[in-house]
Amino acid sequence: MTLQNVLPWIKQAHREGFAIAAFNANTMEQMQAIVLGAQAENAPVIIQISHRALKYVGSGSETRGLQYMAALGKVAASSVDVPVSLHLDHANEQEVLQAIALGFTSVMFDGDYLPLAENIDTTKRLCAVAHAAGVCMEAEIGEVPKPDGAAFNPHEIALTTPHEAETFVQATSIDILAVALGSVHGLKDKSLSLDLERLKAIRERVTTPLVLHGSSGVNNEDIAQGIKLGLAKVNIATQLSKAFTGAVREVLAADGELVDPRKYLGPGRAAQVEVVRERIRFVGAAGKA
Repeated sequence: MTLQNVLPWIKQAHREGFAIAAFNANTMEQMQAIVLGAQAENAPVIIQISHRALKYVGSGSETRGLQYMAALGKVAASSVDVPVSLHLDHANEQEVLQAIALGFTSVMFDGDYLPLAENIDTTKRLCAVAHAAGVCMEAEIGEVPKPDGAAFNPHEIALTTPHEAETFVQATSIDILAVALGSVHGLKDKSLSLDLERLKAIRERVTTPLVLHGSSGVNNEDIAQGIKLGLAKVNIATQLSKAFTGAVREVLAADGELVDPRKYLGPGRAAQVEVVRERIRFVGAAGKA
């Protein structure tokens, strides 16, 4: 299939009480694992590309990284017969515009570092461009941080307030809203809980489908409850990398003379397929293609 706009599936998930899984990809093998897992579960899926992935794939050039990932995403989508969306995550204004021009079908502008009024103005402007191109527009209110040394304190995260969420959605016309409920990017263990009461309060004031970033560090019980309360898109990254890297380590540890990358990247890809399948079933998207 060709790349699809994610919004119809997000709306279905929102109505029916499940979620669409969005999986981060840093390499071709990871992208292949995402679509192979989705095909096996007959599920719609989102391939998600981060700013850091762009720099890695583009050897330091975000623009070149976007070109690589756009081309790979189109091939990956054409290799399966389930719906696949290509999403640019946590991007600046220039990257959002480039991604839309290159054929990404979903984009997220991350303007949380801006004053609220400027964030709203920029998001609204980008939203108009995205909608004119048939692209889904996501933005974020609140802080979903990445741990940064010993000074990081998960209890000092700036969480989304219901009032801010309502104001932002009404002012921008975005399609989906990422909310900060206590999750953190990049955690290897499921040690965090979500502020579910805050999620309930946001849902009372916002009808736009909601997104959970940083789900790999959140316990499964809270994710499941959050989906019931309106999280229609769940982002997954570290769990995939953990499985992929673990399989590579096993192969290399068993054969210290191995030099053919295919011999260890292949097992890494296979291990990630299984995590993709498990997470798709967990969020309730299996069989929804």
